[in-house]
Amino acid sequence: VLSICTAEAITACSWNQNVICSDVPVLVEFWASWCGPCKMVHRIVDEIAGEYAGRIKCYKLDTDDYPQTANSYNIERVPTVLLFKDGEKIHSITGTLPKAVYVRAIENSFLQQ
Repeated sequence: VLSICTAEAITACSWNQNVICSDVPVLVEFWASWCGPCKMVHRIVDEIAGEYAGRIKCYKLDTDDYPQTANSYNIERVPTVLLFKDGEKIHSITGTLPKAVYVRAIENSFLQQ
C-alpha cells in the first residue's frame, strides 16, 4: 500500500519548531491562493513529500496569511521554495520549474555536512 504524504500547512507559530529546529532538511513552499503557478508547484512538493518521507519534511506557507514570515526571508514572488538544513536557508527556487530542479537541491542537501 502506497501511503500518500502531502506537504502540511505551516504557520508562523509552528515555524521555529518545524523548520528551524528540524533534524532533517526542510522544504517550504511559499504560496498564495490567487497564484495559478503555485498549483503546479503544490503538486511537485506533494510528490516530493511522498518520495522523501522520513528523509525531509515538506511544508506550505500561505504568504497572505503570514506576510511577516515571508518578508523575513525576502520572499518577493510566489511560488518560492526554500530549502533549510540545520535551521539555515541553503537554497531558494523562485517560479515554476521542473521537478528535477527541486530534487537536485534536496539531493545536494544530503551531501552537505
